[in-house]
Amino acid sequence: MTDPGWNPQQPYGNPYGQQPPYGQQPPYGQSPYGQSPYGQPPYAQPTPPPFSQQPFVQAGPPVNPSEERTYAMVAHLGQLVVGFFAPLLTYLLYKDRSQYIRWHSAQALNLSITSFLYVMAVMFVSVVTFGLGFLLFIPLAVLEVVFLVMAGVAANRGEWYRYPQWLAIPMVS
Repeated sequence: MTDPGWNPQQPYGNPYGQQPPYGQQPPYGQSPYGQSPYGQPPYAQPTPPPFSQQPFVQAGPPVNPSEERTYAMVAHLGQLVVGFFAPLLTYLLYKDRSQYIRWHSAQALNLSITSFLYVMAVMFVSVVTFGLGFLLFIPLAVLEVVFLVMAGVAANRGEWYRYPQWLAIPMVS
């Protein structure tokens, strides 16, 4: 005896996105009619990315929204002037006062730490190849400057920007 919803052409049930036949429940773990089973918002609504499972608790006076955008931009573009210290100081000073500044300074810190690791790897390759690997510094520097400017502009516009994961390994959140 076979299941009434079983179809020999589709042995694993209905393909994704189709409604179950009338009067039948969808399989366990799937929601009916393509609705999100986890209560996620639709894609069109931007939401701030979560840092952890714990809610953000503000410690200290709130930061003005225009200052938030400025400090977030400084966390990114300050690396061009003072390097690692711009995102580090921004993160340490404002991480408990603004979730937006915390997000951007953490992203900038991740880029800075990952860039340091890439530079160490390129230096090793340069030593092994008797200086020929030094040419890898050029594309690495160009990529970093381009993405820093893109992130700084996005932070100044009030957007939640994330570097590509291959360029900035997420270590700080």
